[in-house]
Amino acid sequence: MKVIVVFSLLSGCAQRTLNISDENGVVVGECVSGFDWHFYGLDDSIDYMLYECAQSALAKGFTIDEPRLLTLDFSLPQLPEGLSWNKKRAMAQFHEGNITERKLGYILASIENDYTKIAWAAEDDLASGKITEQQYKVIIEQAKLVWLGE
Repeated sequence: MKVIVVFSLLSGCAQRTLNISDENGVVVGECVSGFDWHFYGLDDSIDYMLYECAQSALAKGFTIDEPRLLTLDFSLPQLPEGLSWNKKRAMAQFHEGNITERKLGYILASIENDYTKIAWAAEDDLASGKITEQQYKVIIEQAKLVWLGE
């Protein structure tokens, strides 16, 4: 049992759930965020994704069970004009001391979320016949390059 616990702690995996309630306090939904093999800013990445989900619920008049998220500044650091965040650039900026681990976590969550949105849309388009298998592969490869920066 200890080996599993130690391995789990070393692997950089975590997940959390945020409950969404109506005006009567009845839980009507949830946001779930988790990451595997995420060694830096793990909790911050989860916070970022839960906040993104919470924004949608709050806009519809619902409440969330973790109001702490509403007090955090989830803004991403600016890069010089013409550059955008990717994993390679974010890790370099972190290791050079230019961004905090918290901001790194937000950046990593944001860019992975952008990749996931593109991938899911491409999967839907492939399944519905809007694009070919080859087009799907190109979309995924381009999105992966933008995400990872490699």
